[in-house]
Amino acid sequence: MRMKLALASALIVASLALGTTGATAQGYVGKWGANPVQCVIDQGLQGAPMIVRRNRYDQHETHCTFASVRKTGKSSWRMRARCSIEGNRQMHTFTMSVQGNFMTVRDARGPRNFVRCG
Repeated sequence: MRMKLALASALIVASLALGTTGATAQGYVGKWGANPVQCVIDQGLQGAPMIVRRNRYDQHETHCTFASVRKTGKSSWRMRARCSIEGNRQMHTFTMSVQGNFMTVRDARGPRNFVRCG
């Protein structure tokens, strides 16, 4: 029993040190593609999947840092992001909603659907 407790404590300390507990609590964190085929495209190529972290996302030549993240529902977040898109800097506001392995991103262009990459 002591060994299990020590192991559990070590895992918690390690996850805190790595900063993973906050990230895994956010359902939007992960690699997302418009379809499973997109999931295997390299980030150096156009059509690459989105890689979303707790405080940023990257997709090919689009790099955004979240200036604010507000939880708007059980599995929805509204983000305001500072982005560099093909070298052009701009602010971008959008909502990410996650249901299981599916995510919808809504912005001024409308909704876009993604699947979590395995």
